Amino acid sequence: MEEGESFGGVFRRSFLFYVHPLDSSQLEIVASNFQSNTFKCVLTVMDIDDLRDETGIGGSWNDFVHYLLASLSTGDVKLILDGPENLRTGSSVSHAKLITHKSKGLPRISLLLNELVNLPANDATASISSALFNAYKRKHFDVLKGQEQLSRLEEMLSLEKDRNNNLQQQLDALSFSSKRKVSKAKGPEKVSLAYDNIGTKELVISEAEQTANTTSVEKPPSKDAQPLKGSQRAVPAHRRAKARGVSLQDNEDDDGK
Repeated sequence: MEEGESFGGVFRRSFLFYVHPLDSSQLEIVASNFQSNTFKCVLTVMDIDDLRDETGIGGSWNDFVHYLLASLSTGDVKLILDGPENLRTGSSVSHAKLITHKSKGLPRISLLLNELVNLPANDATASISSALFNAYKRKHFDVLKGQEQLSRLEEMLSLEKDRNNNLQQQLDALSFSSKRKVSKAKGPEKVSLAYDNIGTKELVISEAEQTANTTSVEKPPSKDAQPLKGSQRAVPAHRRAKARGVSLQDNEDDDGK
């Protein structure tokens, strides 16, 4: 609760209120400004039933209790103090009215709180202070627990990133090694292919030269070459002598004549 106001609307002061179960059948509501005003009321199961009838909220009893707690914890809460004339004179206020509703347009709940003085008032403020401290410790513990979990998650994330980086480096190394193996495997094939091409060319050249030689051997004589005449054929020696003698005799006869 952030504010308290008088019935006449001339006084405002900040209050804290604390709602907690005393046992399974009683609910205590305490409000205090930690100065001179502390109020309290205790609701029994029968009081809650009567409050439910006054409010006019339907549904089950548990539904109404949930609505009451939601109105006190998250709704609009005001504490209206009784007797503004007592506030002006510094006298104590005997009663206060706590009014709350869950949200605009929903039914309002009105609770009457009685003033506490002396030791009961001190006990009530002490209970509020203890509840605040315990709530702070729970929140602080939740924050520390959340920070620890966040640190663990960040550490796990960092380890996972390092693991992924190492795996990526290994994959890159394997990929590079496989590429080198593939390139080495392709190299000799290209060299052998080149040698095969060279050998093929040499074979073609050799066959071409052999064909040319064969052609030159089998080439018929050219037209410019003079054929041998029959009169110029070689005559055997015995025939040449005989013919030469006959020729001499014929010449002698001719001379005699």
